[in-house]
Amino acid sequence: MNRQVDDNTRRLLEPLLALGRRLRLFSIVEGVGWCLAMAVVAAAAQLVLDRLLVLGAGPRFVLLVIIVAFLGREIWRRVARPMGVRIDPVGVARLIERRRPDSHDSLMSATAFVSEANVNPLRNSPAMVRALIDRAVADETASATVGLLRVDRLRRFVGLGGASLLVCLVAVAIAPDTVSAYVRRNWLLAEAAWPSTATIVPEGFVDGRLSWPLGDDLTLVASAEDHVPRTLHAEIEYGSRDSMFRPMDRRGRNQFVVDLGPLPDSMRVRFRIGKFGVDEYTQWYEVDAVPRPFVKRATIEVFPPSYAGQVAYVLPQGQVSADLISGSRVRIEALFSHPVVEASLNHRADDTPAASASIENGTTVVADFEPERRGVHYFNVRDAGGLEDTRPVTYSLNLLKDPPPKVRLTIPDSGELIVPNATLNLSVHCEDNLGLRDVELAYFAERSESADVSADVQMQSEPMPNLAPGQVRYDAETPWPLLPLTLKAGDRLRLQIRSRDFQPEASRSESAPGSAADAAGSATMPANLGESIAYTLRVVTPEELLAELGRRENEWRREFEQVIKTQEQLNRRVLDLTEPSTDAAAQTTRQARIAQEARTQRQVAGRVRTVLRQFEQIYGEMKTNDVATPTVRKRLGQGVIGPMRLLLSESIPESAEMLERLRENFDSGLARQVEGRQKEIVRQMYAILAEMIKWEGYNEAVALLRDVLRLQKDVSEDTRAELEREIERMFESDDDMKVKPGSEDRP
Repeated sequence: MNRQVDDNTRRLLEPLLALGRRLRLFSIVEGVGWCLAMAVVAAAAQLVLDRLLVLGAGPRFVLLVIIVAFLGREIWRRVARPMGVRIDPVGVARLIERRRPDSHDSLMSATAFVSEANVNPLRNSPAMVRALIDRAVADETASATVGLLRVDRLRRFVGLGGASLLVCLVAVAIAPDTVSAYVRRNWLLAEAAWPSTATIVPEGFVDGRLSWPLGDDLTLVASAEDHVPRTLHAEIEYGSRDSMFRPMDRRGRNQFVVDLGPLPDSMRVRFRIGKFGVDEYTQWYEVDAVPRPFVKRATIEVFPPSYAGQVAYVLPQGQVSADLISGSRVRIEALFSHPVVEASLNHRADDTPAASASIENGTTVVADFEPERRGVHYFNVRDAGGLEDTRPVTYSLNLLKDPPPKVRLTIPDSGELIVPNATLNLSVHCEDNLGLRDVELAYFAERSESADVSADVQMQSEPMPNLAPGQVRYDAETPWPLLPLTLKAGDRLRLQIRSRDFQPEASRSESAPGSAADAAGSATMPANLGESIAYTLRVVTPEELLAELGRRENEWRREFEQVIKTQEQLNRRVLDLTEPSTDAAAQTTRQARIAQEARTQRQVAGRVRTVLRQFEQIYGEMKTNDVATPTVRKRLGQGVIGPMRLLLSESIPESAEMLERLRENFDSGLARQVEGRQKEIVRQMYAILAEMIKWEGYNEAVALLRDVLRLQKDVSEDTRAELEREIERMFESDDDMKVKPGSEDRP
């Protein structure tokens, strides 16, 4: 009996437990399908929002948290909780009774009695319990579960889950880039760019990087492939991470351009594509600022030519220009900022190579050469990246032709006329930038008896004394007597100073004006030869020289008479101005006139100085030509030149100063002093004029005497010549008389 009860119990409970397990499985499958569908919907919503709005990391994180919380809740409700439910036969029976109300709760009551561990016999009759169980088993209510489960519902949820998975697979297959960007942006919260229909390709970038010279103007050019966006902006970030946007101008059909100006530092750039909703960004592109090679330090060493006698020298640091003597060798050494692979020294004028350059230690460029022409040079270098120095340091080399020595000859106290026994005072000045080799006096005497003088003359020369070869400057005052030259009246003497330096002998294309080569018609002359102006002096007799000097003295004596006349007029005007006056207007006018008279007094001094110089020149020529007798020295030197110097140094300047003081503050005592000084000046001038007249009369008497002597000499020579002719005629007559008788032939 008990065995039968146990069989019935098993036959009653096992179908119920199996139904409960199937019901739990159905619930779990439906929950999984539902959760998959919700996950796909949430992901789609998240993708759409992020795709349209391009959310930042913060909003994406918040949205991810919301979606995860929502999906977690759904999984807990629809999957996790059903999986944890314990199967209760009573609960299963209750569900069956609810679906089959005709069972009259017999199945649920039987299941409850069977499931109860201890049945109280006082309350529940055992027989009745067995009868109820047997009846439930006999009715097959527990085992007949067909139609109780919603298989169609299960299929819908399974289809929903499968469709969700299929949607995911299709999305991965169709738009892998979009799905990848979605996962990285919204699940991994990475800064990934959404794929775009407009593909922006910046020009010049290799693997997302561009090397650009630091400080050069940078122009970004981007091309749009496939779809061309309405607008395009460049977002730029420098090292400080400060962003700036620059609109790009459209050029052509699919190109966009923006000029960023000089590149100050490395940066990164990305492009913002204008579109509906939120704009889209490309990936970041790196722009590396690469410095061009530039000169950090440069030194210039100059090796002058050997003849210059100078040692090599280095220009001060920072000096890049030099004046060089032709033939100098130059060594330019430049230290660059980083290694270079190619280098040459070029001319700035035509960018042609001027000399080869060697590279030492990668960063040092050296050019050792002899400049052939003046101009600006620079190093043309290129580094391993192909960058050149676009703003090179220039080196200005100015080639100086070594000029010939500068020579100056003056002959003080000498004019164009000289006598044969004169002694010339030669004043010589020579200088050369590198040093003098020799200085000589070159001269040529053109004789009056020579009928044909060749144009190509050979000048004689004498070395100048006290010259040390190599000295830069030479000055000498040397007397040169003409007596050894045996000059005669009518000859001409040409002389000049010549000097040479140590420069190698070469020719100049043009001869120096006034030089011997120029006078001789030579086309070239040595480049190291310097010549002074050539003086041509005419040799005359002492009488001719004195006559010429007398003529000049007479001319300047008349000029001095005009100066005296001007001074007398000045005295009269000053005398009128010194009269006292109380009228204010008259005093103002007087001050202006006194100032004018002071200027006139200084002008008189200038005219007196001119006359003095001319008389000094006449006196000097007389001493040079040894025709200044003691009487001439006394009358001309002490009677004219000395007082005239005193007049210029004391009397006239004091008078002009007094007039200035009188103009500033009129005073009667000072006015009387001015009058006295003016009279004294006139007195001194007349005294000088008297000496001039005496000397002129003396010269006229001497000249007249010389003329008488010359005429007497001419008469004597004419008389002697006439006597000689008469004597010759007499002797010729006697000879004719002696020959006449024997001149006839007899038959």
